Amino acid sequence: MVTDPHALAIPPKITTEQVTGCALSASRTVLTGGIGRVIDLARANLRTVPRP
Repeated sequence: MVTDPHALAIPPKITTEQVTGCALSASRTVLTGGIGRVIDLARANLRTVPRP
């Protein structure tokens, strides 16, 4: 079985705390020089966003 290591598990209902935690984590990653990792994560998960 092949899986995507960047795939996010999104719960049916997202809380404010979850959004805050995700933003904080991404900010820390960017500030420590991991901008490439954040971009890779975003690219990998854009395909799961519903299109109108």
